[in-house]
Amino acid sequence: MLDMETDFHGWLLDQAAALRARDYESLDWDNLAGELELTGARERRELRSELKILLLHLLKLKFQPGQRHRHHSWRNSIVEAREQIADITKDSPGIFQGKRDEVLADVYVRARDKAARESRLPPGTFPEACPWTYDQIIDPDFFPGVTKP
Repeated sequence: MLDMETDFHGWLLDQAAALRARDYESLDWDNLAGELELTGARERRELRSELKILLLHLLKLKFQPGQRHRHHSWRNSIVEAREQIADITKDSPGIFQGKRDEVLADVYVRARDKAARESRLPPGTFPEACPWTYDQIIDPDFFPGVTKP
């Protein structure tokens, strides 16, 4: 049996094979449980990162009207973040663990701070609380501050 400290990839493959064979004696129970928890945590961090990117660019669209030349880039980032979020939530519908609004509020604070830093606008330019619902931010047609052609 391979050791996860010396050959992590090999250890993973051995553990998968032991699970499939129902070879319970060969399973590294504690480390396997820890790796499963870490995988869930990585997925949640990825979701939060994509939400932050999405909110950051939605804020820029709404509150930086003088930067029209960047709108195309921001819109592309918004579309990409929405696609990533859709993929994550499709694969893991319970990823928010019943705390979607709390996660959104927490991530918004970070996106707001980053928007203020990057835009060099006063933090008060941006609302203290997220001005949009989750359903709005993932809506493929939602681009605040942009009039439809």
